[in-house]
Amino acid sequence: MVPDGDTHDFDLITKSSPRPALNVVTQDSVTNVRGVPPNFPPPPDYIPQLQPQSRQPRTPRPGLKGSTFEESTWAHRPPPEDVYERLEEFFPEHDVDKPIIDATSGGTSPTATEPPSGIPPDDRERITGVRGKKSIRIVAEEHKKRIDRTSRAETAFNANMIRKRSTKLWGGRLEEVTSSQKKPTYTKSLPESPSGGPRPIFKWVRGELIGKGTYGRVYLALNATTCEMIAVKQVEIPTTASDRNDSRQAIYVRALKMESETLKDLDHPHIVAYLGFEETPSFLSIFLEYVPGGSVGSCLRDHGKFDENVTKSFTAQILEGLAYLHSKNIIHRDLKADNILVEKTGICKISDFGISKRTDDDQGAFTAMQGTVFWMAPEMIGSQRGKGYNSKVDIWSVGCVVLEMWAGRRPWPDDDFFTVMFKVSHHGESPPIPPDVILGDLATDFKNRCFAVDPELRATSTELIKHPYLILPKGWTFDDFK
Repeated sequence: MVPDGDTHDFDLITKSSPRPALNVVTQDSVTNVRGVPPNFPPPPDYIPQLQPQSRQPRTPRPGLKGSTFEESTWAHRPPPEDVYERLEEFFPEHDVDKPIIDATSGGTSPTATEPPSGIPPDDRERITGVRGKKSIRIVAEEHKKRIDRTSRAETAFNANMIRKRSTKLWGGRLEEVTSSQKKPTYTKSLPESPSGGPRPIFKWVRGELIGKGTYGRVYLALNATTCEMIAVKQVEIPTTASDRNDSRQAIYVRALKMESETLKDLDHPHIVAYLGFEETPSFLSIFLEYVPGGSVGSCLRDHGKFDENVTKSFTAQILEGLAYLHSKNIIHRDLKADNILVEKTGICKISDFGISKRTDDDQGAFTAMQGTVFWMAPEMIGSQRGKGYNSKVDIWSVGCVVLEMWAGRRPWPDDDFFTVMFKVSHHGESPPIPPDVILGDLATDFKNRCFAVDPELRATSTELIKHPYLILPKGWTFDDFK
């Protein structure tokens, strides 16, 4: 549900956190161009920063590990079973033994009629001393028992192949549960359920910070109604006069609403699922599928460059997800290794659609410069922006992500933001291949089809899926990054 030595990583909507340097030394034969011509596009008027959240995770209690989030885009996210075992670590704001959740919660759906398995109601009441309520820990223990039974019934192979769906929250009523009960959570009305009947109520509990998206922060969360682990992306709503006059904060709120509307109907195994949306007086929240593991970027920082078959497997999955997005006339516009989540089973999912754009057709032109420069296509930068762009900008970014997996570090590792803008927009250069990366003929052709300066000559996602470079050895399965 997460950066290398990219201290120049610049996003025109928001600025990423600095990344620790990789212990990799290469020599780049490309001269670092520092001169800027008179007609070079000026820098943006401002570099907006994320507004600080009013609620910060508390200092962990003695004996507990610190925050799971360490100045990264995405923190490592453990399997749900591990979270259930270490609730105090991942829900530090809560007393996980305080009875705060309705006793009927924790089933497979908000309308489930069968009694919850696990701890009998009489024992729950004896343990908690509260009738009709149970704690976060008891809800987790009940659900963990169900997970254990399911796991025993599946072989490891089938477990990797089964697509685990999270409960959709659209059309439901959402209520945040807190152990402090400082103030009730009021939720604006959401659309009625399609059946016309009463809307189901979903109660949820916010946990640790696990990521920073293009807009807002991403937290681990527990759907207390079904006991599924989910993620929630939040942006603080301006409440003071100064905040309301801050155009940047208004941009964040508007972008999150657009993201929710654009992506609520998407359903693909290589796209992080959007589960629901909530608006309270304090926050806008998007509820997301929880993907255990890390991002491709964090895995590169942990393991170094990937084995070539791993790169092929991940690239094919990314392209399948992109082909689906493009078929829905959606351009991601900020594809990079830190925005691709990868499960421990090797399943990749595209995430962070904060600046994605739905077009009326694939030829829709845009002049807004969006994304992160080191992964950005020439037509999105500088003098070429007037020509507009389409979904082919994502293909250039795919080439950059593949280069990240080949090299173990970001594209343009030795150049700053303005130098990259100049090289890409005025010279049509693509990211250099480091001397320690040796490409075969098929890999070279794949790279060239991604980095064609003329977007008309650049391949589409559906064409690249069929590229012979991506063919894996018969019987190959993912078991490690090396």
